[in-house]
Amino acid sequence: MLEIASNIIMCLIASCIIGFVMGFLIGRGSKKEEETVFAMNPIFTKQGNVYNKPFILGNPRPCGKDDLKVVEGIDVVTEAALNGIGIFHYDQISKWSQNNCAWVEEHLSIQGKIFEDKWIEQSKKLSSKRL
Repeated sequence: MLEIASNIIMCLIASCIIGFVMGFLIGRGSKKEEETVFAMNPIFTKQGNVYNKPFILGNPRPCGKDDLKVVEGIDVVTEAALNGIGIFHYDQISKWSQNNCAWVEEHLSIQGKIFEDKWIEQSKKLSSKRL
């Protein structure tokens, strides 16, 4: 009985070592530094305090995404960038704090636009109309 248990443990240890070596070799061989950076979600490519990140979604809700271009100051490019980081709906924008706004402005390189164009106030009005 002890001999069988020790054989099982030795097989597990051997398979762990083989798996680690193979994973290391495959990972090292397929690593492309430049492609990895550009393929990453833009949320992770810039430094920033994760606690300031606004509530984001992986996909729009089943009812479909809101037309964020209705908000003054959001154009087609900005809407695509917002969708890219997981902002699809007016109510998401309406709940942003000052730290959330700073985080979004930093990641989209649009310093001062959110407060200047009053995105939050506009989004609150638009989200209340949807209900």
